[in-house]
Amino acid sequence: MQLRDYVTSCARRFPDKAAYVHGTTRRSWRAVHERSDRFTAALQALGFSKGDRIGVLSHNRIEIVEHWFACLKGGYHRVGINWRYSVRELLHVARDADVAAILVDAACIAGFESHLEELRHEGRVLIGFGPDHGLEHDYETLLAGAGVASYPEMDGEDLCMVAYTSGTTGMPKGVMLSHRAVLETSIHTVLELGFRYDDVRAYVSNPSGLNIFQVCFNTFTGMTTVLDDFETHRFLDLVREHRITCVTLIPTMIARVVDAVRVGHHDVSSLRQIYYGSMPSTPALIRAGHETLGCSFVQGYGVSESCGPMAGLTTEDHHRALNGEPEILKSVGQAFSYAAMDIRDDEGHSLPAGESGTVWLRCNTLMTGYLNLPAETAECLMPPWYKTGDFGYMDKRGYVFLADRKKHMIISGGMNIYPTSIENILTEHHAVREVVVVGVPHPAWGEAVAAAVTLKPGMRVSVEDLVVHCNGRLPRWEIPKYLEIVGELPKGNTDKLDKRAVAQGLIGSGRLPWKIEN
Repeated sequence: MQLRDYVTSCARRFPDKAAYVHGTTRRSWRAVHERSDRFTAALQALGFSKGDRIGVLSHNRIEIVEHWFACLKGGYHRVGINWRYSVRELLHVARDADVAAILVDAACIAGFESHLEELRHEGRVLIGFGPDHGLEHDYETLLAGAGVASYPEMDGEDLCMVAYTSGTTGMPKGVMLSHRAVLETSIHTVLELGFRYDDVRAYVSNPSGLNIFQVCFNTFTGMTTVLDDFETHRFLDLVREHRITCVTLIPTMIARVVDAVRVGHHDVSSLRQIYYGSMPSTPALIRAGHETLGCSFVQGYGVSESCGPMAGLTTEDHHRALNGEPEILKSVGQAFSYAAMDIRDDEGHSLPAGESGTVWLRCNTLMTGYLNLPAETAECLMPPWYKTGDFGYMDKRGYVFLADRKKHMIISGGMNIYPTSIENILTEHHAVREVVVVGVPHPAWGEAVAAAVTLKPGMRVSVEDLVVHCNGRLPRWEIPKYLEIVGELPKGNTDKLDKRAVAQGLIGSGRLPWKIEN
């Protein structure tokens, strides 16, 4: 069985049930299956075949699902292009992956309109959907004139997709993932999260990268998926209108939802589960989420290179944490049944419980490698193991606690400092909403701890109060030497808090109370 076979099965078993909803558009399983078949056939009529890379640049629309299913059926390599990318990053992905064609949402054209001719000159076919897209091929016209799709022979090791990283440390890297990796990850995640036929799941994640596999969770259960871009009040409207039962959110989204529900009248009674991950959360936020939203929480830890979550905190873990074992919430959980985790030193030797080192992951769903980057692949991929960039330790029960990513570690006066522990303490303050802690150059200590904080709506607190809050809760060398309260913190292309942007902003601002030597 390939993932494409589950789409066919849903069309046979649940032909008239709504598979996907966006705005006022509802598509049944039969319709989505038939339309993705026609897009497969249309691409074949344009001369594309198994192994060609077909890009998509779009907001969350049902067309991204039809594109994804068409790629699965025709053996095309799906390449998502983040609509939040700069033009430079967008062009890099198109060229690095050498996409043969790109399906483009009309709402995404304005940002790179002046570069369309470059892409055409490079031989890339542009297909538009939505009003007034102005591209040479129209998606709906292609579907209307398509013949019968031909499904090529597929093997589990065939390349399925190239998922680009968010690019926060440089130009995005293409993670190559096989059909087997995507299928196994999808099945295992559905089992871990316990999705059901009668669930209504919201998909509000960015559709460009690895997250696309989440839109096919419903192919294993038949449940309905509601798609939209995330905006706090729009999301709460979706919950009310569609009686959403489950959703994947990142912690910054959870914080916004909690804040909105606390000050407004929103019906979130249908929510039964929020799955979160992608970036570290804080115990304070999860406690607030439980109290305010009244649903269960499940946490997942993984990386793009592992094709999804490898470890996590179950609903039971959260209950234990909120009833006497709060330290569990500072963990990313235990390895799931289909994966293994290890903590190793710089030479690759396993470390005993309690000792800090680099996190290694083992699973059957590891990436094939980074596209066009053999040296970078060799540095971290040692099948069946993958060496992450995360640093932490494992306790005797197998719970893994991340100190931080190695690149975020601050060395101040010879002391190794991990921002996560400081961020956790600051978010324990009742007025604090979000925190980013970074290292900035210091003439005496090499680096100093600096923090930028946003406050919850209606809250007031001084910088001095926050420093006092840290006293006694943190070692002296971990207390921020500079702390500022800001209106908003910068987010990256996947809506994660952007530490690099915060650090660069502080370094270049002139606000630091010491001189930075050039």
